[in-house]
Formats: sequence, C-alpha cells, structure tokens
Amino acid sequence: MASRRSTLGSIACLACAGLFGAPRARATTTPVSRTTLTPDQAIARLLDGNRRFVADDPTPIDAGAGRRERLAAGQAPFATIICCADSRAPPETLVQAGLGEVFVARVAGNTIPPVDLATVAYGVEALGTPAVMVLGHEACGAVTAAVEVVTRGAIIPPIMQPMLGPIIFAVNAVRNQPGDLVDNAVRENAKAGARSLIRNPDFAEKIRVGTLKVVAARYDLHAGKIELLEL
Repeated sequence: MASRRSTLGSIACLACAGLFGAPRARATTTPVSRTTLTPDQAIARLLDGNRRFVADDPTPIDAGAGRRERLAAGQAPFATIICCADSRAPPETLVQAGLGEVFVARVAGNTIPPVDLATVAYGVEALGTPAVMVLGHEACGAVTAAVEVVTRGAIIPPIMQPMLGPIIFAVNAVRNQPGDLVDNAVRENAKAGARSLIRNPDFAEKIRVGTLKVVAARYDLHAGKIELLEL
C-alpha cells in the first residue's frame, strides 16, 4: 500500500511540475490543501449541492480568476465521481461544484473498466478524496442498449460491445424483478460498480478504518435529484 501511494504521489508531483505537459504554476501560487472532510461529510456536501441544483439556487460556484490561480499549482477535490458520459448529466453541475472540487471519470454507462479503476485509485490515493460516488441516471442509453441485447437479441456494433459487457450482467441480475427493466438495471449497474470498488483490495483498508466511503446513486433527469442507493 505504501509503495502504491508513493508511486501515485510521485505521478501527482510530476504532473504538477509540468513534466506531463501541464502548465507550470507561477512561483507565487500556493497549492490548495487536501480536503479535511470525512467520507460522510463529503457525501453530504455532494447531496447538498444537488439540493441547491434542484431548487434552482443561484448561489455562485467558485470558478473565478482567484480560484484558477490557486488551482494552477495543484488540485485537492473533496470527492470522486464515476458517472455516465450522457450530456444531460454533467456531474459538476448536478452537485453545484466549482473548479477543482470534484474528480470525475465519465464513460457511457458509468462502468468501471481498468482505466477508470486507475482513475478512482488516483483520486483516492494521490488526491486524497475520502468519498467515491458511482452515479447512474434515468433513461441511460447504454443501459437501454444492453436491455435490448438481452431481451431482443439486438445487434450492437463491435466497437461498442466492450461498453455493454458489464451492463449486461446488471440487466440479467434484475431481469425477473417487477417494475421497469431499464430503470432497475440502471440502479443495479450503479450498485454493482460501487460493490466492485468496495471489494477491491486496494481500497479495503481505507474503507475498513473509515477514511473512505463508496456509494451508488441514481440521477433523475426529470426531477434533477440524486438519490443514494442501498447496496
């Protein structure tokens, strides 16, 4: 664990130093400090931001010149979000987050392929995010396509098939449950992603001692609300 943290920390330092093509910070810029929020506080902050979004609260987010200047030296987000690439569900907007506040990985169907698993690890280990949210959403196109494959034998272009593999497992897991199959699969897919992170040995110790929490959630396109799902 120590070796992995050291490696990720080194990568973060290299990135901040500009060795990966990132712009160098000005000498007068002080890096932002890592979040001091607990996992529960971080999740509560995400949900509070979503409540403001639903209420059309005009509270401005922190995205001004001063914030950009501080972030030029590095980032310290308070949460990691794994979510769908759907244009209707931009996570920073849904939780009213400003620049540098949430670390986001987006992929159609909010699955967690190896590259996104590495992204979660970077957020947790190198950046110190104490909470990870796996966020699905109502009427997900990727989930709908997976349902069509399972129930109708729909043919999906080969280039898109890797995206659907994990989602098909979620569809099959809830296929015989009452209710709408697409929405049931959306929920199961998010929960399956969260459970996979919780079972991952790389995160087990942090979860055990309470410095990391992983949750699953569903975003409602109509109401704008993020709902936590029971794992």
